[in-house]
Amino acid sequence: MNLSKYARIGKSPFIKAIGVQKNHKEIVYTESRELDCAVSGCFACENYKNIEFYEYMPKEVQAAAKQCCESCPHAVYRTVIHESCKYINEANIFGNKPRIKSIALKLLLVYHFLSPDDQGMVCGLSSRELAGYLDCTVRSIKNANSVLQKYGYILYSQDGAHKHRFQVILTEYTSYSLPADQGGRGYATFNRECLEELIRIKDLNQLRIFLRAALDADTNRNPEKELIISQDYETLRRFLPAYCKPGIIRRALSSVTALFSVAFDEEQIFLKMDTSCHGRRMFDASNESHTSQIKDYIEELDQAMKRANQKLLHHGTPDSDDLSFLNREGICSKYKSPSCKELYVSFDLHTDDFKDLGLLCTTFSFEDVKGCISYLYENYQIDFKIECIGALIRTMLKEKMKNQAAALLFANT
Repeated sequence: MNLSKYARIGKSPFIKAIGVQKNHKEIVYTESRELDCAVSGCFACENYKNIEFYEYMPKEVQAAAKQCCESCPHAVYRTVIHESCKYINEANIFGNKPRIKSIALKLLLVYHFLSPDDQGMVCGLSSRELAGYLDCTVRSIKNANSVLQKYGYILYSQDGAHKHRFQVILTEYTSYSLPADQGGRGYATFNRECLEELIRIKDLNQLRIFLRAALDADTNRNPEKELIISQDYETLRRFLPAYCKPGIIRRALSSVTALFSVAFDEEQIFLKMDTSCHGRRMFDASNESHTSQIKDYIEELDQAMKRANQKLLHHGTPDSDDLSFLNREGICSKYKSPSCKELYVSFDLHTDDFKDLGLLCTTFSFEDVKGCISYLYENYQIDFKIECIGALIRTMLKEKMKNQAAALLFANT
């Protein structure tokens, strides 16, 4: 069972599976800095009438009035607190379905790490392998699949070509990236470290609270900001079963895990997430590192090719270091012998290309992307105009994964 390093976890299906919050309203307080006209002496200013009737003035007068106010040495600003009421109706946003139990919840998580295709299909699954990973019985996996299908989280069917294999479709997977007006409700990025910590949790209510907290923490991308989530008991009880009183919640969170460190008092619970388990931050950091790494690699290839071309144009022989480097990286079809001299074609990629390749290195691996780069060069070269090298390599890597999965499937049949 080949689990990916990162996975998109849809907020809509998992919030429903954990339990949607009861309808409630929240009082939201926001601060803003506003000009104190009385203290600043705005009413005695000649420019005040232009500001008072700003929208009715010609554009040049508007620009002059705005500039005058922004540079006024007498301006005094004050902090103003605004109170607003926000109505929360998660059943209307996400829909409402029955909560699911521990094995089904963990199984739904695992499916997202098994590289679903663009339609959310995961093929070649084995109940025995899944049971081994989740430390449960094969019957528990089958029962969990039945529950997930009954409540509409997946579509499940036996694999017609293999007796002991099955396939699932994650029913909402195609909507994860859609905008809100088209039915999308967003997704969180989880990494494998987070998955493994969630799988180890034994208490169902702890699993629900930690999974919901991990979904909420996804938006905290600033690496300088601590991953602390504070919630009062009333907030937690809105999505937990009715029997979960504060004492039960504290008891559920008393089990030590590496995912969150927990502290609580009489009113609130504080969850501090381990940075290594925060999929979004780890993904962003890895992506940035891989983008820089693949850029240096491509530029090193380009420079070696350009130096070799200079030698060839002057009827010379490329340096042995450049030739050995290019040959070692799988680019060896151009210069085969002194009697067969053909110029190299450098990549000369753009910033967006490097970003695409860096993302692929994070999603798959740096070595896999390097192998595809040399394959493209040797097989396409200048005869094929590559519109988007990232999209082409992604297709190649997905095809490679399919072939590997098929080979493994037949080997285990």
